[in-house]
Amino acid sequence: MAYIGTQPNDVKKNIGLYTPSEILQLTKDGSWGGSLELIEEQSVSSVSAINFTNIKENIYDVHLITAKDVTFTSSGNNLSLRVSNDGGSTYESGSNYEFAIQWASQVAGFNEYKTTGYTQYDIGILGGFGSTMSMNFYSYMYNANDSSKFTFWSTHGTTHSSTVHHGQGMFFGGGVYDVAETIDAFTLFGDGGDTIANAEIKLYGIKEIWAI
Repeated sequence: MAYIGTQPNDVKKNIGLYTPSEILQLTKDGSWGGSLELIEEQSVSSVSAINFTNIKENIYDVHLITAKDVTFTSSGNNLSLRVSNDGGSTYESGSNYEFAIQWASQVAGFNEYKTTGYTQYDIGILGGFGSTMSMNFYSYMYNANDSSKFTFWSTHGTTHSSTVHHGQGMFFGGGVYDVAETIDAFTLFGDGGDTIANAEIKLYGIKEIWAI
């Protein structure tokens, strides 16, 4: 399938029509935009936090965080996130986070969880079932590389349990860190200091379309 338009221009000199072989070559060269590039992945057990200290914010405007089989050792209702502007030496814990989450199980229906002036972004929620539960989610992070804009997240996830029959559920929502500054690292941790028993976390950068 050929692309019709005005970009990318380096191959066809503004003609805007690309053959399949040219698209394939652009893809091989890494010039066909919109693709995911894995920055880092971590598979952890029994940790207090998961730190990503090189998110390549100088390259990517949009990041994607994916999480698989996140569990906690005890209470563990939420997986929370804080950002850093100094490479992870410190993480911002002031009252500059706002978010809203809808979560539901097959018996409890929908519940709303929202707050302003908070000290972290609660990125994933287990709905109060604690160590019997695990979660999977993906979250987009926007504007980390722009010191003139706030950093935003948009998150969707699921929860499940092998022991609690009504523990299967889902959540979705978003949040903002309302300080305009460049973000170059972030940390994930259990709300209330709970230990993360297991988690597989991947961080991707999303190439801009037509980034040749």
